[in-house]
Amino acid sequence: MTPLRVAVVGVGAIGSLHARIYAEHPLAEPAGIVDADPETARAAAEPLGVPWFTEVSDLLDSCDFAAASVSVPEHHRYRTAMPLARAGKHLLLEKPLAPTLAETDRLVSDVESTGVLTMVNFILRFDPRYTEAKAAASSGRLGDVHTIFARRRGSSLGADVYGVWTDLLISTGIHDLDVMAWLADSPVTRVYAETISRRSAPYGHDDAAMVLVRFDNGIVGSLETSWVLPTSIPAPLDASLQVVGTGGGVFIDGSNHGLTVVDSDRLSLPDLAHWPVAGGRVGGDLAASLDHFICSVRNGVPPEATLAEARHAQAIVDAAKRSASRNLPAGLTPPP
Repeated sequence: MTPLRVAVVGVGAIGSLHARIYAEHPLAEPAGIVDADPETARAAAEPLGVPWFTEVSDLLDSCDFAAASVSVPEHHRYRTAMPLARAGKHLLLEKPLAPTLAETDRLVSDVESTGVLTMVNFILRFDPRYTEAKAAASSGRLGDVHTIFARRRGSSLGADVYGVWTDLLISTGIHDLDVMAWLADSPVTRVYAETISRRSAPYGHDDAAMVLVRFDNGIVGSLETSWVLPTSIPAPLDASLQVVGTGGGVFIDGSNHGLTVVDSDRLSLPDLAHWPVAGGRVGGDLAASLDHFICSVRNGVPPEATLAEARHAQAIVDAAKRSASRNLPAGLTPPP
């Protein structure tokens, strides 16, 4: 089969993994790399033997490809994605779609008008533990689901690295808010949130948030997320999911993947789920997500995590922020 040629725009920590995964996939190949920083672009492109650019326009003029991963920060997402969409390139967009819900609505509307297949990269939907939770909830094995609890605690490194340009709920908490909506399979009717801002206060962002979500079918969801713990925590993220119903429950410990490493300085619990590298290949949830995108484009079928679903997750984030600022519950802003 002819491999699907995919460009990667934005090759920081995540985008560079996108490029590697396309190079390692039997049904795809990287077509070109774009990054605003020429050294970053060169470093990602040269090992793969593909051209690199600092502008999307130069990529479009020089390379033949069918799809693109867009892994730039969300405040650059629109101006990066739209030239690709208007050129007919199918898109895998990293989350979140944009810094605000209004900007998200503009991006969704304009991308949809081009007709390209578009997937948003919510990788927890491709974690086998979370897909099993979805299957259990959907099959009725859990009976009447009452509550969904999610936790995603990072260290203060998140505030120092990401808090400068993005915020906790839209960059980190949105993963679990999307999962709760995916599991509940019901519209959100009300959101209540409390937040605290100290370390990230100079940037106008929060360090921690507690979010309650009421779904139309009666399920109540709860999210705890933070960038507070010291950097000495053993796991990169202290994550958990609990789904409780009248017939049973699903309980995920996302922190310990069965491997403990002890050295002279500390005990650590390496992440073996999201993007582990073994045998020189990137695996885990990220590789499974990109495989799904590749197959969706090749087969012309709608992907998991559509623009509409991503917009819904950002609408929950937007409601949580409004709730926290007003000390009142908030409803979701409907699509325009």
